[in-house]
Amino acid sequence: MTSIEGGWIYYQIDPPQDCKGVKDSGVSTSGYYVIDPFGGRQRLITVYCDMETDNGGWTSIQRRLSGTMNFDKTWTEYKNGFGDPPNAYWIGNDVIHHLTNRQPHSMYVIFKLNNGNILYQKYEGFFIGDEFTSYQLNLAGSNTGNLGDSMINAGYSGANLNGMPFSTVDRDNDQWKGGHCAADYKGGWWFNNCHDAFLNGPWPPEYWHDPWEPTISSVSNIAEVRMMIKPT
Repeated sequence: MTSIEGGWIYYQIDPPQDCKGVKDSGVSTSGYYVIDPFGGRQRLITVYCDMETDNGGWTSIQRRLSGTMNFDKTWTEYKNGFGDPPNAYWIGNDVIHHLTNRQPHSMYVIFKLNNGNILYQKYEGFFIGDEFTSYQLNLAGSNTGNLGDSMINAGYSGANLNGMPFSTVDRDNDQWKGGHCAADYKGGWWFNNCHDAFLNGPWPPEYWHDPWEPTISSVSNIAEVRMMIKPT
């Protein structure tokens, strides 16, 4: 066990591949844990595990607690992952693909507001393709929550993100013929033309365009944003 700012990193002799495995080992406390997503100790990763929400065992693939981390990163950075788990990080598109293609997963989005209120949306089916597909987003099944669905059935067809490839400042894969969504809105994401849901925008005081329209169109009151996955 090693101390880090904001908590402790918990190690296990044989780290599981995800936070569901951590929970199944008998752990019931949310915090930072080392996982082995590829197996064989090829690449050990420290992540935030949520052991409280919806029966626990959720692996945070994205977490943002402050504006200190700039999410306007390159294709390679999103591929491999970046950031600092106690503050802000992206686990890496290769990791997300590997985990979600081994077995069916759900995806859970959380916005925690400064007043303590929590808004969420749970998608029953979630996986992304490999780099050959540009990490294409696949959402299936039902979704529930008090955020509302802004990813599959958004306000207009150009904002529906299901089936979209990933785009970054140096890799334009969106459907916007007149521009480049990732470059214009300053963050990597599964853009269409362009979005109603976008969790990787610039943190205030910079302008973050439509984090989750129409429920959250302003980010001045956001304390935390989190994307989590778990095997179903």
